[in-house]
Amino acid sequence: MSAMKFGQPIRVAAGVGLAILLVVLALPFFFPEAPLEFDPNDSYWAQEQSSANPALGEDLAVDVAIVGGGYTGLSAAWHLAKADPKLKIVVLEARWVGNGASGRHGGMVLPQTGAESFEVAWDDETHKWTYDLTVQNIRNLRRFVEATGVDCDLVLNGYCHAIWDEEDLPYYTHYVARARKMGIPLQFWDEDKTAAKLGTDRYCGVVFDPNGGQVHAMKLIKALKKGVEDAGVRIYENSPVLSLQEGKTIRLSVGAAGPVVTAGAVVLAANGFISKLGCFKNQIMPMHAPCASTPPLTPAQLKAIDWKSRLPFFDSRYMLYHLVLTPDNRLVMGGGSAEYFVGNKTKYAGDLKAIADLMHAELVQIYPALKDVPFDRVWDGVLGITFDGIEAVGVRGEHKNIYYGLAYNGHGVNLSFLFGDVIAHLYRGEEHDWMETAYADEPLRRMPPDPYKWLGVQALSRYYLYQDR
Repeated sequence: MSAMKFGQPIRVAAGVGLAILLVVLALPFFFPEAPLEFDPNDSYWAQEQSSANPALGEDLAVDVAIVGGGYTGLSAAWHLAKADPKLKIVVLEARWVGNGASGRHGGMVLPQTGAESFEVAWDDETHKWTYDLTVQNIRNLRRFVEATGVDCDLVLNGYCHAIWDEEDLPYYTHYVARARKMGIPLQFWDEDKTAAKLGTDRYCGVVFDPNGGQVHAMKLIKALKKGVEDAGVRIYENSPVLSLQEGKTIRLSVGAAGPVVTAGAVVLAANGFISKLGCFKNQIMPMHAPCASTPPLTPAQLKAIDWKSRLPFFDSRYMLYHLVLTPDNRLVMGGGSAEYFVGNKTKYAGDLKAIADLMHAELVQIYPALKDVPFDRVWDGVLGITFDGIEAVGVRGEHKNIYYGLAYNGHGVNLSFLFGDVIAHLYRGEEHDWMETAYADEPLRRMPPDPYKWLGVQALSRYYLYQDR
C-alpha cells in the first residue's frame, strides 16, 4: 500500500510533464504561416515610382528566373546579364519594382555588414576586409548610377554614428583608435563638435565615417530598372511567384492565372517575404520597421535646427533612430520600433499612428524647433532579419541551382548590390572577394516556430528598451 502511495505522485508528475510536452510540441500547429499580403507603399520615396511593366501572361523557359524586383533582384539581373549577355533572364516581381524594403527604407547608404557595424565581431582582419569590400562596392554602385544617367540624389560624403550614452564613450574612443590602426578612416567627434555638425545636444559624441551617405530609395530603383532593361533583361511586375518546384529544371507558378516559368536556375531575392515560398521559414523573419517624412522645411526651420553638415546619422541605441535630410529639405526619420507578427506576417498589423507619435516625440528631443512640424507621410517596411544578424548569400538545393541574397539586417542598400555581384560570380563558378570573408557560407541559424519566435522577439524588444533607458 505504501509503495502504491509513493508511486502515484510520480506517475501523476510524469503525466503532467508529458501533457505539457505535448502542448509545447503541438502549439506551433495552431499558428500557421500567414498568407502573402502587401501594404501599399505610402513612403515619401514612392512618389517617384515609375509606371509598372505588364504582368507575365504566358509560359516562359529561361536560363535564370529572379524572384523579387528590389535591389537584390535587380542587381543580380544586371550583374548576370553584364557577365554573359547571352543569358535569358527574367525578373518576376509580385507588385512593382521597389515595392518592398528597397522602396521604403530610411535613405542611408552604409558600409560594413550588420554584424561588423562599429564592432569587431570576428577579428581585425575580417573587420578590415569587410569594410574595404563594402566601401569598394559603394564606389561600384556610384559608377553604375552615373552610367545610367538617372539622378538618384546619391550623396556619398559620409555619415555619423551618434553616441547616445556617456558610459559608451570609452568603448567608441577605443574602437576608433583600433579601427584607425587597421587603416579604417574613422574619426571621433566630441560633444561640442557633434553639436556643431548635427545641430543638436542630444548626443555626447559621434563616430564619423567618410565612406557612406544617402540616396533616394525609389530613384535608385529607377536607375537599377533602367540598367537591367538596357542589358536585355525582361521585368514582369504584378507577377507573384506562388510556388517553386525544385529540380534540375525549376518550375515556378506565377500569379493566379498560373503561367509557368521553367528555369535552369533561380535567384531568391524576396528578402522578408521569402517564407511565403516555403523557404527559410524559421531562418529569416520579416520585421516591420517604420519611417516618416516631414514636409520641406522652411529656411527659418533649417536655420533653427542648424544641421550644418547635413550628414545623415543614426544613434547607438538598440532601438535606434536614423535621420536623413533630403535635397528638397525634408527630414526622413525612422526607428524606435521593430515589430514581428505571428506567422511571418508581411502585412502590417500594428498601430502606425502610435509609432509615428513615438518617432515625433524623439524628433522634438533632437530638434526642439520642429515641435510644430508634423510628419506628412508615415510608412512601414519589411526587413529580413536573421537570428544572429548575419546576412545570407549563397546557393542551395539538391542541384545547386537556387541562389539567394537575403536578410541584410539594416544594411541592405549597399549589401544588396554587392550580393547581386556575388550571385553572378557563384552562378558562373568564379571566385568573389566576399567568399574570402569569414561570413562566406555561414549557415543561417534556425529560430523556434511561432508562437515561441514571437514570444522571443517580445522579450528581446522589452530588454532592449530597458537597456536604452
